[in-house]
Amino acid sequence: MSPGLWKVCLVVAAAGALCRAPAAHAEVQRMPPHEKTFASAFGTFTVGTTNETVDRIPPLNLVATTREALVGFVSYGRVNGGAGGALKTGYHVGCAVAIQNGSLAFNPQPSLGFGGSPTMPNGSLLLSPTVAVNVAPGEVKEVAVSEKALIPDQVVQTVIRDFHIVVNGCTGPVTIRQFTYLFAKSPQVDDSGAVFGDPTWL
Repeated sequence: MSPGLWKVCLVVAAAGALCRAPAAHAEVQRMPPHEKTFASAFGTFTVGTTNETVDRIPPLNLVATTREALVGFVSYGRVNGGAGGALKTGYHVGCAVAIQNGSLAFNPQPSLGFGGSPTMPNGSLLLSPTVAVNVAPGEVKEVAVSEKALIPDQVVQTVIRDFHIVVNGCTGPVTIRQFTYLFAKSPQVDDSGAVFGDPTWL
């Protein structure tokens, strides 16, 4: 083969390597459920998370320092006794080594609210704005996803589906951990409890 033809072959091979489509993403990771029940002055309260999934997807910009995933979960809480309060959910996100001006973006898919059903009483599908957070090396950020008012003596749920997480400018490992906080309030006492999902990587 002539030297000129060898050069053509090398150029074509290099172009193919650069333009190769990213590998298909792995199967959806299903995380274990978590639940806790606490005793308080007004009675008891329960907080939990179930049906958490993490679907890692190839980044649209094809850059190795960008990570993307679609996540979902169901958070729930119940206060037994004369107390109300709020159920708050979100993610802790950690980046070991970040590029300067790196950012973390959350982009939930549009969804409709509903007032409850036999299987999911007092549930809601929430739409939240996109949030960008600067990530420093070795830092953990807490990013809120949703907040819902509690109803005394009833189960309240928040359902999140295909919530889009994008982490830009992170050269090291990215770790995420789901959280659900329950803040109970009564005339006599304010109380709180939480559950945390298992950490996983992006």
